[in-house]
Amino acid sequence: MNKLLVVFYFISIIITAIIFALINVLTGPVLLERSSISNGNPGLFPLIFLTPFLIISIIGTFKLAIMLARKMFKTVQFYLMMICLLVFSSVIYWLTFKEAQALRLFIFQHNHSVTEIAEIPLLNTYSNAIFFNGWTLLALLFTASGIAYIWTFIQHRQ
Repeated sequence: MNKLLVVFYFISIIITAIIFALINVLTGPVLLERSSISNGNPGLFPLIFLTPFLIISIIGTFKLAIMLARKMFKTVQFYLMMICLLVFSSVIYWLTFKEAQALRLFIFQHNHSVTEIAEIPLLNTYSNAIFFNGWTLLALLFTASGIAYIWTFIQHRQ
């Protein structure tokens, strides 16, 4: 990869991490004593700026992982890395999903205007901090790398 592209990739990763942190900070807290009236979701505003940097981060991670996977294809480390990347990202996604379900249940139990739990989406005003944090960013990068390893594995088997 070109050195300028590598620098741009790392800048994109840093900006993506900062925007994920900003989304996390701007997420509205669940306040039980207030009414159900919401002022919107200010945590979603940074997503407008996040999209191009996130795309560059994912593509850059994929390209770097492909280069690394091709170099170490015939080794045991290749298979260990592929398995670890997919297991780690799956565990983070599963924990994120469980945490979002717990928040949804908490909101359902304390909000008497909702009659069914299905009326509360997993991604809502209060759950941005669950879906946009360092762990989910890491899981996203692990997933992109894991796909690159699988891609390399499939290419070399043909």
